[in-house]
Parts: sequence; C-alpha cells; structure tokens
Amino acid sequence: MVFIVCVSNIVKGLNKVDLLTSNLFKKENLGIRRNYSTDSSSPSESNELKGQNKLEYLSYYLAGLLEGDGHFNTPKMLKTPSGTARVASIETVFALKDRPSAELLQSLFGGRVYSHSKKNIVRWLVQDKKSVINIINLINGKLRTPKINSLYDMIDFLNAKGANIIKLPLDTSPLNSNSWFSGFIDADGYFAIKGFTLNPKTYLAFGFQISQRATDKSGESLDKVMFKIAEFLSVKLNMREFYEKYRQFVISTSNRESNRILIDYLNTYPLLSSKYLDFRDWETGYYIFINKLHKDPAQYEIIRELKAHMNNGRTSFSWSHHKQITLN
Repeated sequence: MVFIVCVSNIVKGLNKVDLLTSNLFKKENLGIRRNYSTDSSSPSESNELKGQNKLEYLSYYLAGLLEGDGHFNTPKMLKTPSGTARVASIETVFALKDRPSAELLQSLFGGRVYSHSKKNIVRWLVQDKKSVINIINLINGKLRTPKINSLYDMIDFLNAKGANIIKLPLDTSPLNSNSWFSGFIDADGYFAIKGFTLNPKTYLAFGFQISQRATDKSGESLDKVMFKIAEFLSVKLNMREFYEKYRQFVISTSNRESNRILIDYLNTYPLLSSKYLDFRDWETGYYIFINKLHKDPAQYEIIRELKAHMNNGRTSFSWSHHKQITLN
C-alpha cells in the first residue's frame, strides 16, 4: 500500500543545497522560479487561469471539492417541534494548515470558518439561506457522483421553503474540460516522491494517489466516476478493503504518461489548497528525475530536500496562488 506526499516549500533547506546557483533554478522576486532548458515539457511558470472564466472555474472546483469531502446537511423537517425554522447547511473540512484556503472560500461564498485544533482541522460552514442557495446554483449540474442525491434532498427542502431550484442532472463532460477534478484532488489527492533517501540505491519514483469510499451513503457505488478518472489518467482502477467492512477505490499514477496528463491538467486548472505547493515541488523534482539529472549528486539532493519538506514536513507556506482567484 503506497501513501503519497503533499505540501512543501523549496526555499527551506537552502543552506544544504545551493538552489540559487543551480543550473535548474534562478531567483525571481521572493520565490524560486523553475527554469528548465533541458526538456520541452517544463513546468508552468504562471499562476494565471489562462483566460478562463473565474466564476466558472470556481463553480466546477467547488463542486469537485464538496463531492470529495463535503456535506449537504438537510433537516428532515422544516421546523422543530417548538415551531423554529430549521436550516440547511453546506460544509467541508480542511487540514488546520489550510485555514487560508477555507477563508478564501468564505470570502467568496460566505459562511464561517471554525478551527478545531485538537483534531488538526478547520471547518468551512455555510448555513444562511442566501449563501446556501447561491452555492447550490453554482454547483447544480456540475456534480459527478452519487452525492447528487444529497444535493437533491437539499433542493427539495429549500423549494419547500419557497425557493425555485431546478434539479440538474450529473455532469458527463470530459474531465479535462473544467476544474472539477482540481477540487476533487484538493479534497482527497496525494502527491508522493518515493526513495531519494541518503541511500542512493533506494527505489525512485514519482506518483500521485486519490482514493474514495466505494459507496455513497445513499448506497450507490462510485465506480462510474472513479473509473472515468482512471481512464482519464490512463491507469487502472484498484480497490482496497479495510477489516472486510470499508472499501475504497484507489487510483495511482506512476508512469510518464499518466504523470504528464496530470501535470498538464493541473497547470490548466490549478489547485487552491496547500496541495498546490506540494504539486509544484513534486513537479519540480519530477522534471529533474525524467531528464535523468538526478544522477548528479547535487540534483539528487535537491529532490531529497523537496521530498523532506513536503506534506507534514512543510513549515512555511505561501498563498500567492490565491491571488488568481478573485471575482472582481
């Protein structure tokens, strides 16, 4: 079973490897720009959405994020026994380090952000009627999983309170035509660098993994959407089981073709959480690796540093990629 890595800052550890004088990097502004002259498939330098409609990007992204790890909380009754009106709410959970991502969504779509430091998470919770209806209108027709049943329940509840929302069907458009998969990755994706330890004989690989429960709470299988993702990435769809009770679909990339597809997609539809930083560091190391530059001990050390400061190893964060997301 392979568990994969996320979140890093390549600036950390510069005392060990002089990245600033490396032939692969050059300093630009306050960051480090990836600059590869040895491969035509070099990483993207831009944080722009490449002419995309920002509201459309956010709508599909939000649909994917909520389907990956969100909840549509719909009361069974319109009022409490005492006559108080019940409210519907939408929420999703982030790692505590991703509070700025939750606050970005709060600034765009309303709601509140709550920290649960003991659980190392933050919750973005939206429960005022106007904001809930706005989010539903944004994501309606953009969902791909059985979670659409929960959305429909909420639409029924709101319509009973006077809303007039039409239930749109599942989205069947190509995955590479919008940002839905970016939101889904921010919910449950994982970037990993394998090997690159102090022992140069360790097995070396770059991979990505995303997993989802096999069945929705409605009882419907997620096999169709997970198969579509696997097909998009040109990999196999796998299943793993825990204690004979809980099953997950698992998708992993490792070969050059599947990684190229993923890189091209994420350079078109960027992530918004700190996984964006993981992806950038993963991508940087990957191009060093596929160009076989890691055979140089100095470049091997660069990748080792990238890996060491990804995911739980990240202590410094940049949120400049959020600047591309404004509705102004």
